[in-house]
Amino acid sequence: MISDKTVNGVLGLLQQAQEVHRKSSELAAFSGLESSATTGKFSDSIMDVIKDVNSQQMQASETRASFEYSEDMPLTQVILDTQKASIAFEATLQIRNKVLKAYQDIMSMPV
Repeated sequence: MISDKTVNGVLGLLQQAQEVHRKSSELAAFSGLESSATTGKFSDSIMDVIKDVNSQQMQASETRASFEYSEDMPLTQVILDTQKASIAFEATLQIRNKVLKAYQDIMSMPV
């Protein structure tokens, strides 16, 4: 399962990204430029990905538990589910790191 610390970190990052988007929208409106309304879609997409990763981790845990309790579960299925969950988590973590780096770069730009 994904730890609460990771989920809270991603949610905090999303809130910061929405705040940056809101400020940039205000600036764009002030300067007469149009801005796209993709923040809702972006945050919804991120939340969907987090939920998918969590469900993969839960599936891997259930598969592992089934194998441990000697139910009719092949070891290969346990390994596959565990690896899928691990790869999905690592990919999500890397995306979070890239988004955080981009956010920090934007915030450090002079105005």
